[in-house]
Amino acid sequence: MKKRTLALLLCAPLLLMACQRPGAATGTQTQAAKTIPAGNNLDAAPSKTTTLSVQVVAARAGSLNVSRTASGTVKSSRDSDVAAQTSGAVVRVPVQVGDRVTAGQAVVVLDDTALRETLNSSRLQLQNAQINLEQASRNTGQNTGQLQASVTSAQANLSKAQQTEAANRNLYGLGGISRADLVASQATLAQAQSELAQARNALAQNGQGGSVSLPLLQNQVAQARASLTQAQSNLARTSIRAPFAGVIATLPAVVGEYVQTGTTAFRLVDTSALSVDFNVAPSDAAGLPTGTPVNIGYGDQKLTGKVKDGDRVAGTDRLVPISVRLDGTPALPVGAAVQVRYRLKLGGGSGAGGGVQVPVSAIGQSAGSNTVFVSEGGVARQKTVGIVAEAGQQAVVSGLNEGDQVISPVPPSLADGAGVSVATGNGAATGNGATGQGGNNP
Repeated sequence: MKKRTLALLLCAPLLLMACQRPGAATGTQTQAAKTIPAGNNLDAAPSKTTTLSVQVVAARAGSLNVSRTASGTVKSSRDSDVAAQTSGAVVRVPVQVGDRVTAGQAVVVLDDTALRETLNSSRLQLQNAQINLEQASRNTGQNTGQLQASVTSAQANLSKAQQTEAANRNLYGLGGISRADLVASQATLAQAQSELAQARNALAQNGQGGSVSLPLLQNQVAQARASLTQAQSNLARTSIRAPFAGVIATLPAVVGEYVQTGTTAFRLVDTSALSVDFNVAPSDAAGLPTGTPVNIGYGDQKLTGKVKDGDRVAGTDRLVPISVRLDGTPALPVGAAVQVRYRLKLGGGSGAGGGVQVPVSAIGQSAGSNTVFVSEGGVARQKTVGIVAEAGQQAVVSGLNEGDQVISPVPPSLADGAGVSVATGNGAATGNGATGQGGNNP
């Protein structure tokens, strides 16, 4: 009996252990599981109080100096297509393309045979008109004396007739003469008055009537003289001359060909004052005032020039034409394509309105806007910015203040309001005058 009781006592613990659920942990094991450090659990979420170590740069006011290039064309201040001012066959071309000519030098000579004949005929017509005028003037001078004498005689006759008529009127009143005598004296007075009027009219019309009219002959002389002048001008135009000193660029006129009035005989270019024309965006045009220096490249030649004054009216392509006067007298062919290089200052000013410089690596995007993170009191604050200018690794942005601590580079997990700690030995923003090739200027 004692042996059975002892066996039951020994088996009880074993039965109790067998009755427990599979996988159940003892109190000691549960306590141990609760004390496992969270940092050793790969599936656990990171603590919200974790701070990110970041680097910052101070936003600085200033502008970006950028270098731009454009294609330009060599132009001349005087480039003329000289046309023929009269028609004729080309008989001589004393110059060649590329020759330098002086102002007034003959470049193309036309046949002048017909024009010389016209000139001689005009001279004869003028001589004839002058002879006719001289003869008429001489005849008119002779007639003038005779007519003037007739007027004087008529005036004397009239005076005598007036005296006679007055005396007869007194005698008739006294009964000294008959009425018939008085009527006869009155008729003589009327006749004298008529003769004086005729003499004066003849004198006034002297040289103005019939084929010897002096005004008509004077007009004929003037017309003949004008025809002679025109013939001389036409003859002079058979030599097509250079209107200014320059180089013959093209010479389409060929000996033996017939040239019509208005046809281009040659093209003349003044190479003493060359310029280069190119087009820029309106935003760049504002940064290229008169006198701005530029560099010009043509093959191995490196030239310089300065921006000239101009209208600066944008064309249909919305580009603004800019003209540069080259320094010195370089030997460049007019019409040649060259490369223009110029520098611009983009951005500038201070404060949020004028723009500050930040690294391009600090700029990100959020909801379609450009943003940067600024460290403020150990907290990352996301701010929306506008890009004023960009060149190389630097950008000028609006929306920030000078001195703001901009986080750069931006950690991928950085969010607005996250705690940050600034790492020691961080870099500083690049100073004013950063240079970039072909930077964008939105």
